[in-house]
Amino acid sequence: MIYINKKIRIAVTIFSLVSCTIYAQEQFDTNTNKKYIDLLERSLENNPNNKESKVNVAKESRVYWNARKLDYNLHPEKYLKAITLYHETQQKFKQEKEQIDTIRKKRMDKAVENFQDFDDRNSFPKKSILFIGSSSIAGWKTALSFPEFPIINRGIGGMNIPEILYYYDNLVKKYTPSIVAIYCDIDIEQGKSPEVAVQAFTELVTKIKKDFPKATVLLLSMKPVMIDDFIGKDIRMNKMLANKQLLNYSEKEKNVAFIDLATPMLKKDGKLRTDIFIEDGMHLNTLGYTIWDPIIRKKLLELNH
Repeated sequence: MIYINKKIRIAVTIFSLVSCTIYAQEQFDTNTNKKYIDLLERSLENNPNNKESKVNVAKESRVYWNARKLDYNLHPEKYLKAITLYHETQQKFKQEKEQIDTIRKKRMDKAVENFQDFDDRNSFPKKSILFIGSSSIAGWKTALSFPEFPIINRGIGGMNIPEILYYYDNLVKKYTPSIVAIYCDIDIEQGKSPEVAVQAFTELVTKIKKDFPKATVLLLSMKPVMIDDFIGKDIRMNKMLANKQLLNYSEKEKNVAFIDLATPMLKKDGKLRTDIFIEDGMHLNTLGYTIWDPIIRKKLLELNH
């Protein structure tokens, strides 16, 4: 009897400690949420040219959303007010386009230059399979994923379609590919409409088909990521709309195919899997790429038979 009572006391003590911890965490979260919302509301009252306010909001937002990206993907309704105010501050404190373009061009020039240096020391097979696009391509170990194919990977993190067109001769034309796989969601993430983003895709495909009439172009669907809503308002929806438009376009074009890589990233309930991303909630981890690999391999085998 004494032994049983002791066990009960221990259980009650543990329960009390856990309850207090949960309550303290909830209070901390409530206070943190209130402070962040207060910060956003104050920033919306400030002059949009107030650099200190802009920097502070950007810094605090990165910390706030990074700590909550998993919970946000599971329970977005809890953050409705915060995400709405955040999107309003994004609109207010837009960075000057000229400043962004200058920084981007230096980075893209360097990345393309690195590829050129590599190319000067190596030769490439004819009828290669070329992967081009943004970080999802750059981070994809395509040569290891598809060792049976002559793969060339020319992905550059953050590169949009107009930039691929700008560097087209160095990133595409010089390799005389038989298949070109394109992945790019940067235009949408930069705030372009689905129509504008898809138009850029069609310009790139037209250029490829003109230079390589027998080549097949694979349009890889834009992927949902855990931080879509943190990147900007309607980003997830605009990716989905762009994917539909790319699918429709591919069905009308000869030697153009749309590959759905997004749907396999969802759970049965339609929510995005959160175990397939690295810590930033944006880029795929090894597990994420193992979802993509068999889909692409199946298509490559089909095209090479």
